Amino acid sequence: MRDEAKGKTPVPLQPRSDISEDVSGMSIPQSLAMPGCQRFALRSSETGLDYEIFVYVPETERPASGFPVIYVLDANSDFITVAETVRRVSRRPKATGIVPSIVVGIGYPNTNGYNIDRRHLDFTRGPADASVFPDKARDGWGGQAAYIRFLGNQLLPHIQSWLNADPDCRVLLGHSLAGYFVLDLLAQHPDMFNSYISFSPSVWWDRSGLLRTLASAQRIARPIRLYTAVGRWEQELAPWQRSENFSDQYHEVRKVRRMIDNAREISHEVGMAFGDQANVGFEVGHDEDHATIVTASLCRALRFVGAGFAVC
Repeated sequence: MRDEAKGKTPVPLQPRSDISEDVSGMSIPQSLAMPGCQRFALRSSETGLDYEIFVYVPETERPASGFPVIYVLDANSDFITVAETVRRVSRRPKATGIVPSIVVGIGYPNTNGYNIDRRHLDFTRGPADASVFPDKARDGWGGQAAYIRFLGNQLLPHIQSWLNADPDCRVLLGHSLAGYFVLDLLAQHPDMFNSYISFSPSVWWDRSGLLRTLASAQRIARPIRLYTAVGRWEQELAPWQRSENFSDQYHEVRKVRRMIDNAREISHEVGMAFGDQANVGFEVGHDEDHATIVTASLCRALRFVGAGFAVC
């Protein structure tokens, strides 16, 4: 198998011949697959672009109404984290408050992490605010509407019919720019999912546009849930970072992007826009930063949105 992201072929690990342990019974190391997981390619009928779809299905009895489904953006980076967490903690749902659920990851071909160009295209309606995005001037943005149609008209119906999933228990989860997309989709199409999880959302990309959309949002007929979390150290350096030699621009970018303040304010605006039909949870993760907030807060997020499954 080639590592397409780097253009190299990984070398299988082999037991060393110069160690003293007896490895005579050791077989050749093989790839490790997570139980219940598979993946397939899917081309968008909207744009002709290809996606890689990852799927985890619980190895337990399916409920009469079907399993809830958690859709994970940036799947090449985040699917395994979410799927393994769900697999582990849903074994005892009465103890953990987290029920068995299908996890569907939406990723990109030939990628082992983040595909910067594709996520800029899929997650945004327009260019970033130049005052808070001075370091990366890119043209590949603005494909969000087609991406949303791909989700609503192609992927979600396919998963529902193929896996007989519960159409009324859908969660959308994203981190960083994908977290911004979660909020932007919620503002535009709040009924597409029942619950939304936004980790460290990049609200700075187009804060004013997101606020305008929320201000004109229509009231909804059924309840939705939103859980937003951001790290304590996203607007200033963490204690363990202070010895690093960061540039003045780095400090200025952190300041103007207002990761904590923006996430808190937008969460409040969602509550105001949808009133008592929106159950909004917001959390600042103690001693977490942009990179650690997902793993640190994931179970609380799943428990929060899962509390709404009983009424789905």
